[in-house]
Amino acid sequence: MRIILINPPIPGYMPNKEFIPPPSLLYLAGVLQRADFKVTILDLNTYKPWEIVTDNTDIFLNNIITEQISDFRPSLIGIGCLFSGQFPSVLKLSESIKNHFPTIPIVIGGMHPTIYPSEILKNCHFIDYVVIGEGEDQIVALANYIKDGNGALDMLGGFAYRKNGSVIVNSKKTFIHEVAELPFPAYDLINFEDYYHDTSHWHNPKGLSFHMTVPIISSRSCPMRCNFCSMFLVMGPKIRTRSPGHVVDEIQLLYDTYGQRHFSFMDDNININKKHIMEICKQIMQRNLDIQFETPNGLMVSALDREVMDMMVQAGWVRGAIAIESGSDFIRNKVMGKHLKREKIFEITQMAKAYRNLYFKAYFIIGMPEDTRETLMETYDMVKEINVDETYVTNLIPFPGTAVFEQSLRDNLFIEEFDVNNLWRMDGFHYTNNKRFYIKPYQLELEELREFRNKFDTLLSENKRRKSLEQCHV
Repeated sequence: MRIILINPPIPGYMPNKEFIPPPSLLYLAGVLQRADFKVTILDLNTYKPWEIVTDNTDIFLNNIITEQISDFRPSLIGIGCLFSGQFPSVLKLSESIKNHFPTIPIVIGGMHPTIYPSEILKNCHFIDYVVIGEGEDQIVALANYIKDGNGALDMLGGFAYRKNGSVIVNSKKTFIHEVAELPFPAYDLINFEDYYHDTSHWHNPKGLSFHMTVPIISSRSCPMRCNFCSMFLVMGPKIRTRSPGHVVDEIQLLYDTYGQRHFSFMDDNININKKHIMEICKQIMQRNLDIQFETPNGLMVSALDREVMDMMVQAGWVRGAIAIESGSDFIRNKVMGKHLKREKIFEITQMAKAYRNLYFKAYFIIGMPEDTRETLMETYDMVKEINVDETYVTNLIPFPGTAVFEQSLRDNLFIEEFDVNNLWRMDGFHYTNNKRFYIKPYQLELEELREFRNKFDTLLSENKRRKSLEQCHV
């Protein structure tokens, strides 16, 4: 039995086109290979559709998909949908595939399908199954079911399907506890050169030769419950870690077999367990792996200390980020739920400046429902004071599935009206380069919010210019 897994193209509005191999599909392919299924991955981003100067991009992609399916002859097609912004592409792809290949079942998964499984199956006849949450167990069970009828979909948790004209949604009750028992992502199914891009502007203190970064996931989920995040819906309520040896074995494979030298730990909080991150770094050094790595998703500040940072830098840590989110203690801790002391923020940002090879970033969010002029000014002052290498101040995006989305809906905070019953098909909540606000805080007028946006933009521009001058004089 053959299975094809498709990664839809990055939406055109996304400013960053330095795309990476899709970890979710690589993991799914790995477990399918272990179960003796023949798998291929079709990543439509490798064709760089955003570079095609034509009005017929959809036709171009559909021709590629039709050709690949005709040649591979799969019995099951899986399509990833990492976030809501990809869902319009998933809809188009699914409908086109079903029109050309009506007998091949289509299953989708990811954040957006996890939130709206019932609505999708009720309205999209060309999609047959929806995986809820992480999908390794589900994809193998579904493949076996399609292959020879083994198993019962009724008993498969975290899964939605149709039965006798009705939509059945089996809730997600369990998550994979022993993630170290999963096979490595199926790197043999991709051509790494397809992901190469210009990295000459990247921070590269070791002067290594690399053309991309490879995502590594050493743990799943996050125990925190920040009100603007819904990742726990996919990854579960509890953090689950791989053994450090298993993680470094994967890095070693990529190092020795595929010549990779730059890695991105995509964990939500890789340092939440000090012993875990320390042992990973220790094994990287013991094996003499001459690499550089980054932690782009934001480290847990409260769990950082000098010992951890020393070890990470020695192992090759060159780009780090911390998610501060707000300079206001009230917004950061009482509203968002960060549980992060102001003193710790300044301790770590000052500490980071002692490492010459470490490029350090900080993330902030403005426009929370409870934000006021005072709280935004506190954030502004903190951005100035910490003075890290790069700071991102992002307008709040109240993603469906988050607590802040439900709050904004309940209290009628949305600036624009939308059909609540059609949220499942929307891609309206996405990053717009901070040109848009989605909600109006309780105690702020929209013009006041825009005034602060301009104030932050000016500050960030000045900081960037100053940092650039400082580097020129080094």
